[in-house]
Amino acid sequence: MFYLLDIHEKVGVEVQKMGSDIKESLKEKLEEIHIKENNGVFLGVEEIKKVSEEGDILPEEPYIFFDVEYTALFFQPLQNEIVEGIVSDVAEFGPFVKIGPIDALVHISQITKEKMVYNPKQDVITNKNGKLVIQKNDIVRAMVVSSSISQERVKVSLSMKGEGLGPLKWIKKK
Repeated sequence: MFYLLDIHEKVGVEVQKMGSDIKESLKEKLEEIHIKENNGVFLGVEEIKKVSEEGDILPEEPYIFFDVEYTALFFQPLQNEIVEGIVSDVAEFGPFVKIGPIDALVHISQITKEKMVYNPKQDVITNKNGKLVIQKNDIVRAMVVSSSISQERVKVSLSMKGEGLGPLKWIKKK
């Protein structure tokens, strides 16, 4: 899910990076330091709403700190949320699906009730008779089983088991 969040915090800008437009300097700094948050994956600053008129200078700090109120765009996959994405890679243990800015994993056991296997020669995942195939660039619909987003990593697990889930080319055939 994409969403906007209003945030209020102190932001430090290096003196040499302060230009005539303080809001632009602050926006650059915010986008540099906010890689990922507990709120999901930080995608960018939508709007800087308010900046304190005067900054604070702390001893031995190369920054001027401003109180800043801004709106930021985040992406947070929610448990049980239905998402659509594109298969970005296929591995022995399942396909990776690009949902928003994240590559999520559908474990091979979570594709369908049928047993699926990886074919390394063709770089596809298929069922026993070869009629159900998942390959790179397929568009799929899946449910978010779990998501864990931290400063160190992003881990999202998906399932395509269930009515209306799976590669769209399979769903359209039904």
